[in-house]
Amino acid sequence: MTGPELESAVILCGGMGRRMGAEKGLLEIEGEPFIVRISWGLMEHFQEVLAVFRDEDQMGMYADILDPSIRLLTDEVPGLGPLGGILTGLENISTMAALFVPCDSPLITGEFLVNMKVVFSEMGSSCDVIVPENGGRLEPLHAVYSRSLRGDIRLLLSRNKRRVGELIESVNSCPVPAIRLDPSLESFRNFNRPEDLRI
Repeated sequence: MTGPELESAVILCGGMGRRMGAEKGLLEIEGEPFIVRISWGLMEHFQEVLAVFRDEDQMGMYADILDPSIRLLTDEVPGLGPLGGILTGLENISTMAALFVPCDSPLITGEFLVNMKVVFSEMGSSCDVIVPENGGRLEPLHAVYSRSLRGDIRLLLSRNKRRVGELIESVNSCPVPAIRLDPSLESFRNFNRPEDLRI
């Protein structure tokens, strides 16, 4: 890699899990909580891993199962959805950008993580967001966001605009074919309903 290196990753955990009826990051796959599986994969490839929760109560549910090297944070301003979580992550990373992933995608592959790092080394200097695109649909919660976007996010939130898509549309975003990042596309599989657990 000759360009900038991607060394920070953030797990977004603040969702309410209403459709699932449970705390999604604590659900298990092959006997392992989603968030533990995700975090171990991230720790293999990134120097800095953070996890953002909606509040102290939620964070307390996870504190004992996560590796102590992972920095646990709560949303700076509660109730702003994933965009608020992205802002909290960007405010706390020590590098110029981070890969963000959701806590309900336990099938994220090492290949995806390595390929995101490679793509960042190629495009990170010229893109505010690097976002996978799958069949014309963006995957904004499996994307790289630049720390320089903090002001843009604050402006959107001040205007009560909370969709991550609105950020992506308003800045220099670079779509990358999802199949290039993970040919299996398993990394983008979300578990939102109980029936999704039948894998």
